[in-house]
Amino acid sequence: MTDVLATPFHARASAANRFNRWKLRNGWTLAADYGSAQDEAIAARLNCAAADISWRWRVAIEGRRAEEFLSRLVTRDPARLAPGTAFKALWLNDHGGVRGAGVIARHGRESFRLISTAADRSWIERAGALFDVTVRDVSQEEGGLAIAGPYARLVAEAAGLDPALEPSNFRKIFWRGLDVTLSRFGEHGGYELWCKAEDGSIVWDRIAKAGAEYALRPVGLDAMDILDLEAGVPRPGRDYEPARDGFGAEPSPFDLGLESLIDDLHKLFNGRAALRGIRKTKARVGLEFDGETPMPHMPLLQGTEPVGRTWSSLYSPALRGAIALAQVNLDAAALGTELVCGGQTARVCALPFLPVPDSIGE
Repeated sequence: MTDVLATPFHARASAANRFNRWKLRNGWTLAADYGSAQDEAIAARLNCAAADISWRWRVAIEGRRAEEFLSRLVTRDPARLAPGTAFKALWLNDHGGVRGAGVIARHGRESFRLISTAADRSWIERAGALFDVTVRDVSQEEGGLAIAGPYARLVAEAAGLDPALEPSNFRKIFWRGLDVTLSRFGEHGGYELWCKAEDGSIVWDRIAKAGAEYALRPVGLDAMDILDLEAGVPRPGRDYEPARDGFGAEPSPFDLGLESLIDDLHKLFNGRAALRGIRKTKARVGLEFDGETPMPHMPLLQGTEPVGRTWSSLYSPALRGAIALAQVNLDAAALGTELVCGGQTARVCALPFLPVPDSIGE
């Protein structure tokens, strides 16, 4: 039986979670909501929100051949990264199927971090051993707090954190006695603040105090899932099953709509040769429903013909209706196409459903 883990912010989250609603993700117990997921999702768009993201899988990749190893592992070239910068990339199996997606951050000449919403530990550890590279899971050594919303920059500034940081960059900071890392890796704008596990309560309290003037509120997993969906972000394990058996060519990056995470000039990564024989047959699209009832993982019809399936589907409080990510045949992917799902009419729309809120003070 796998142990259930408590994040470094659990004590503070427990005190704020007056309805005692919890969920598990990647083995961690986290607040599902702090009263209303819909209100929390709106707060992240209008004011400011703080979310515990310690559940994300994080590994340190270190060694003389770390860059060479990552060059073979992921679909973009890590040699292009300077220390303090990052990019999003995929890693594929031998046949071109998507095993995972995540952020690759360069900490030094021989030191990187991989951050993902889904772990793939044994595959990456075995591959790293071929290059004499250390792959060390650091998920339990630190906590992560996302600060999102239009006032995120002002909250960081009020907390004494220099917010002058470009997207996809990060900076290590000695913050009033604490060693922390401030990053901008997320799809929702704002920042992520990473700290040692033992400093979690102090970090939470400092951000909560700095954010009080800007109506900052804690948000749970359910609100963050709404924001993910509104941003059009597909997640392995939630929206699609990753190609973990090592042999299948599905899902392909093209059918997932993730080809932008492949560098055309990067030729040596695992699965690259197989991609030449794979053709795009499906498209990732957004769907807006006429009603308010979500339709997750349901068949889609055009007339009487099956043309695809929905992935994640939730009620969007900002759009005041049900929305979904979906994968459909190419001839059903045009904007405005009407499809039927579970008796409801849905229309294909552009992604993301909503843009990242403008940052005040930037």
